[in-house]
Amino acid sequence: MTKEIKYSIVDVFTDTPFAGNPLAVIHDGSNLSTDEMQKIATEFGFSESSVICPPENDQTNAKVRIFTPHEEIPFAGHPNIGTAWVIANKKTAAHYNDSENLIFDEKGGTVDVTFKSEDDKIIGANIIAPQELEIYGHPDFNLMAECLGLDSNQLIASREIPCVASVGLPFAFVEVDNVDSLGAVKLNLSAFEKAAASGPKTVDDFCICAFCVIKEDGHDIYVRSRVFSPLGSPVEDPATGSASGALGALLANKYNCAPLTVLITQGVEMGRRSNITVTIPQIPCQPIISGHCVLISDGIIFL
Repeated sequence: MTKEIKYSIVDVFTDTPFAGNPLAVIHDGSNLSTDEMQKIATEFGFSESSVICPPENDQTNAKVRIFTPHEEIPFAGHPNIGTAWVIANKKTAAHYNDSENLIFDEKGGTVDVTFKSEDDKIIGANIIAPQELEIYGHPDFNLMAECLGLDSNQLIASREIPCVASVGLPFAFVEVDNVDSLGAVKLNLSAFEKAAASGPKTVDDFCICAFCVIKEDGHDIYVRSRVFSPLGSPVEDPATGSASGALGALLANKYNCAPLTVLITQGVEMGRRSNITVTIPQIPCQPIISGHCVLISDGIIFL
């Protein structure tokens, strides 16, 4: 018997269609095997797809599983925000009673969600990352430059950055000197393979979040970023909430400043501008990651 699986596609970290980061959300994964979930994510080919399953306890509203085209991952930013929007607007496997809060059960831990509303309409969500900042180590500085096809003098070294860090999903972080250097990146696949072999490892073996600080304004910092994953898929991500959460915490440590709001613009070079807000209420903390959503389509998968 053919299974009919309903889904929505939403663009996350934007209020403009065909910007931000696209996400496929399966409304009800109750009758899907893990293998089927993975095949669906591979079929969509987005950086991540999410599957909503019924909650396994009374303390959460849904079990949420997140897949890249290649593997299941413990946590990611834009899948949580997009999934929350779908739960609020569609009939799904989640237990939802029109409250302003949700709690997701995920492999990386529980994720607390509150909705963003405008004129009584839910337009996005705020999520609390499942973990405080953890730094796993420091990749070779010159190798990071080689990965990005930049000269080492275009990179900025501080006490903690470059590093591999996580608030639920590990990335390598490196600061570049300006937007021109960020735009001049030319990826070196062999250098990425070398970095993956030497470690510390990240999601997709070695994935770099390169960023530059545009402006500092008291407790607000404006940042441009790009996230590269040539050993995974896609090669560049237009919006990466999990990396942005860790980046916000790293910048709070660097500037020894909290509360801090980090306003991150990503995806510009891809033509998919994304706006990600990270709030660091104190040091240490589990960062708050915020963004808008827009519905692109609804559909049915036949299995």
